[in-house]
Amino acid sequence: MQKEVSDWFEQAQSDLKAAQNSLNSKNFDWACFQAQQAAEKGIKALILKKENRIIKTHDLVFLGERINLPDSFKDICKELTVVYAAVRYPGSGEIRDIKQKSQKYISFVGDLLTWIKKQLS
Repeated sequence: MQKEVSDWFEQAQSDLKAAQNSLNSKNFDWACFQAQQAAEKGIKALILKKENRIIKTHDLVFLGERINLPDSFKDICKELTVVYAAVRYPGSGEIRDIKQKSQKYISFVGDLLTWIKKQLS
């Protein structure tokens, strides 16, 4: 099971790097999407360690409740869950200030993955 947890966390880190690359390429929609994916996979790694299962949802707030996510992370998890749908599906809505938000989300997910890594050790 530890290998599977490690695989999920490594994929989260890889998704975060991809988000940073997308940001550098000015592909801000994709950077937001990949940041959400990194957060989701990181949280799911911790759920897998604690509950020995993967929960199939993209709702970061719901997933965060499973791991007692600190309150300081919850608001941005809620934002990322909404942004995930908006950038994934055409016609779901335009995101204002997407460049700044993608930078914020990538920074946030970096902090989130650092917190998750501590919980996994």
